Amino acid sequence: MADPVTIAAVAAAASAASSLMSTGQQRQVGAAQARQLEVEAGVARRQAGLEAEALGRETRRQFGELRAAGAQSGLLESVSFGDVYKQAATAAELDALSLAYQGETQAQSLLTEARITRAARPSWTQGILQAGAAGLGGYTGAGGSLQRAPKLQEVKVTGRRFPPVPSTMTTVSPRRIGPR
Repeated sequence: MADPVTIAAVAAAASAASSLMSTGQQRQVGAAQARQLEVEAGVARRQAGLEAEALGRETRRQFGELRAAGAQSGLLESVSFGDVYKQAATAAELDALSLAYQGETQAQSLLTEARITRAARPSWTQGILQAGAAGLGGYTGAGGSLQRAPKLQEVKVTGRRFPPVPSTMTTVSPRRIGPR
């Protein structure tokens, strides 16, 4: 039969690993959602630009027909025809600008949502702290005791041996960074 302390340690490790994996998955999902919102913002900008361009082409076509009709009937020199023509051209230009503005507003809204989505992702620090708490809870919940924790022996990972962890930590001199 397995040692209860070993079982508790394995349960703690599994709980901590699960918590870290969950944090990683949440971060990946948040990043994917933010990227999707950024793509949607680009699409909104392009679509608004295309719609404004199409409106401009259609307006120029209509004004060409109007001008041709005015020339045929001899109204081009009329002041009232010129005034109406200018007002209609101004209104058409405002419509095109309005379409472009709506697209840019929608794009900025989506980009803001993307930034909020990225900021709302859990941090790795938070995930590590939660993993530690989950591991500790898993260890004590599986029958482990903090008073009789096992002494760590050599650890073998992928064929390499690591020395045992010292039971008391000594101060380590800080490493210098940069030229000496």
